[in-house]
Amino acid sequence: MTYKCDTILKAPVWGLKHRGATVKLTMWGATDVGRARKVNEDCFILAPDHGFVAVADGMGGYQRGDVAAQLACNVIKETITAHKHIVDLYRRSPSDAAKSAVRTVLDTAIQRACKEVYDAALAMIGKGGRMGTTMDIVLQAGSTVFIAHVGDGRIFLLRGGEVHQLTQDHTLAAQQEAEGVEPSEISGRNVITRALGVFPNVLVDALAFDLTVGDRIVICSDGLYRYVDEAELLSELPKGGVASIVDRLIGMANQRGGRDNISVVILEAEAEGGQVDEGAKGRRMEVLRNVGLFQFCTYRELMRVCQMAEGRSAPAGAVLFEEGAHGRECFIIEQGEVLIRKRGQLLATLGPGDYFGEMSFIDVPRRSATATVTRDVDLLVIRRNQFLQLLQQDSDLAAKLMWQLLQKLSRLVRVTNRQLVKEVTSYDGLEMIGDSAGDTILEEG
Repeated sequence: MTYKCDTILKAPVWGLKHRGATVKLTMWGATDVGRARKVNEDCFILAPDHGFVAVADGMGGYQRGDVAAQLACNVIKETITAHKHIVDLYRRSPSDAAKSAVRTVLDTAIQRACKEVYDAALAMIGKGGRMGTTMDIVLQAGSTVFIAHVGDGRIFLLRGGEVHQLTQDHTLAAQQEAEGVEPSEISGRNVITRALGVFPNVLVDALAFDLTVGDRIVICSDGLYRYVDEAELLSELPKGGVASIVDRLIGMANQRGGRDNISVVILEAEAEGGQVDEGAKGRRMEVLRNVGLFQFCTYRELMRVCQMAEGRSAPAGAVLFEEGAHGRECFIIEQGEVLIRKRGQLLATLGPGDYFGEMSFIDVPRRSATATVTRDVDLLVIRRNQFLQLLQQDSDLAAKLMWQLLQKLSRLVRVTNRQLVKEVTSYDGLEMIGDSAGDTILEEG
């Protein structure tokens, strides 16, 4: 078993001010060959001075998976290190542009590693020969954690007594499951659909979220999660320090067969003195989980929405928008109260978890009512262009959100239709009558 650790990590690049307290990250990693394999094709790196970790799993079905994993890790470390100034800029001055630049650094690192492994395969094995590796990177910059993922390694987050899988497996089985194939008919569970080195470039999944004190992040190869499920992770992760957890998890996988190499890296965010506030982002996630628009979203998808949303506050008496104004934003209430009026008539009183202005996602109509704050309000604001960009990046999330919007729109149409047909109107000998379903029927008067 190979270990790497930095049990008390206080490097400034990892420091995060949190209401008078500094957050430190405790980290520990280990890899084990398992009980069936002769060669360990997993590789991982911890780079505390540059604020990132990476885990790679060389593809066992191909030749020289151990070389692929090691080469990819070396290129990843070299590339991120060379662009340290970009990550440091985001730490000093977080902005959308700086965040995009950090994401570009991670994507560039993975594309370089992919091409290097691909070229090495051609050189070592000859044309037609292949080798490849999965790759998972976690990079911390200021209060933000960036994730880049390719393959079937997994990243889990322990937060608030729950375990959330933050990555999606790039496997044929996962693809079939997403397409609704019956579990009994799913085949090719070990077939990987994305990996570094199989082709000269690869599509990378990316995610960014805000770090919260108490978070524990697990990065592992499939040699662990095939034997240890999320319920067991939830049971084991809160127990003791990260070093002992890593040992226990690898021991569990070996005791249950250990038919593959096993790699585990765990990061923990701890407060180093002072009072700690869980922060606005933690509250925002909880608000989003209770909003009907996002009720079918996974935690990973909610993280993407939370990162996109802008926090905004307004005092009692403020007018958020007026009837007739152009609308390009949707508002979600974190706390406080907002009244919606049309032509002076009260339509609704909205509180925490309610949202309004969502029609701007579909069109850019003029506001049909006026929104006025009656009790100091904290809002999450999602702009139309951000929403459309999110839909382009994540088709699964797009389908869920658009379905919810269509459902709400259809309910509004039905309600409006019922209200209209209640008023029996005669015109040119025709009487309009509403049936029990609220549809409109024309009959002779």
